[in-house]
Amino acid sequence: MQLRLDFPNIQTYHSEEEVALLADAIRGAKTLTMGPRLKGFEESFTRYLGVKHAFGVSNATAALELGAILSGVSEGDEVILPAHTFTASALPFLRRKARLIFVDIDPDTFLMDMNHVRKKITARTRVLVPVHLYGLPVAMDQVMELAQRHNLWVVEDCAQALGASFKGRKVGTFGHVGCFSFHSQKNLTTLGEGGMIVTNDDDLAEKILGLRKIGQRPYRNQEKYWKPAMSNVAEVIRGELPYNFALGEIQAYAGDLLLRRLDNINAVRERQYHFIVRSLKDLPELVFQKIPDDRQSAFHLVPARYNGIPYRKNRDDLIDLLYRDYGIKCVVQYCPLYRYNLFQENGYAQADCPQTDLFFDNMISFPFASDMPQQDLEALVSAARDALMRLRK
Repeated sequence: MQLRLDFPNIQTYHSEEEVALLADAIRGAKTLTMGPRLKGFEESFTRYLGVKHAFGVSNATAALELGAILSGVSEGDEVILPAHTFTASALPFLRRKARLIFVDIDPDTFLMDMNHVRKKITARTRVLVPVHLYGLPVAMDQVMELAQRHNLWVVEDCAQALGASFKGRKVGTFGHVGCFSFHSQKNLTTLGEGGMIVTNDDDLAEKILGLRKIGQRPYRNQEKYWKPAMSNVAEVIRGELPYNFALGEIQAYAGDLLLRRLDNINAVRERQYHFIVRSLKDLPELVFQKIPDDRQSAFHLVPARYNGIPYRKNRDDLIDLLYRDYGIKCVVQYCPLYRYNLFQENGYAQADCPQTDLFFDNMISFPFASDMPQQDLEALVSAARDALMRLRK
């Protein structure tokens, strides 16, 4: 087997001009952390989203960690989130010994089922975690209505959805905080790892500053820049020790450069996505993610559910055939959290999520990246069509 299309580990590459600018930034840097490049990226991010505050962090998991701390959730409190998500959505709340309440997904959008969310809210519910998976926003009007009615905190997991919007408003700006990822497999990357936490709340912004970088905050009425020390170390939330989640200068600049053309990146991805979906729409055994009219996706991935039952075939037959005979590498995402050893060993071996199980056991994610050559797109749909037809026999 000769690999024709790998599943990409890097979604968006920097241009040669951007690489040159990054090299100049390295050569001319006076600091490589907590400097003007990070500040510039944060300011660009606030303007892009239309949010008051943005803080670069080491990754989206760190952003979610900060969100969990700021929510004040503690042992016994309930946190509602989809079981179909990346593990980072849940780990910060598990670490704080909150009770995870897994909800099912909608079979059309592959996102958290809001009807199931409503059924799971109790007097102990404290936090909702809407996950904008595969780049598609959750129905945030429904999320915020529930949050206001029940006095709940909202931590938006926007790791895969930078640039996506719900009813014209960018994701990450609805909840108390929004958390973004700049991992190399995201539409925008900061050279491998990186993240951002955003908020419209001034008090939360001050707390984030104290938690993000060893509790370093300025002294009030400092006599000299070196007295009593270069900076103070403060406990901004009683009982919460600070972390070091800083994002480096060159990483921040790399993100800022891509942010300048993110809308174009996402627009190209949208055209590529629709080319794939349109090319295969006459094959009903393959069901793609439904994108409601009130949402703009970031088109991060191309997931689909395969129904091979009429042909006595399954998803594994399809992935194996595409890899073995066509050199097309597809993957499966994401294992329901309650199927992982980590969550099972912490008391989460069971969940009432039949649609989540059905989707995971039959899903396929096709190779997809920014600026895929047209010949690669055509090779992908040709191989998928041919494989699907062969599996009908």
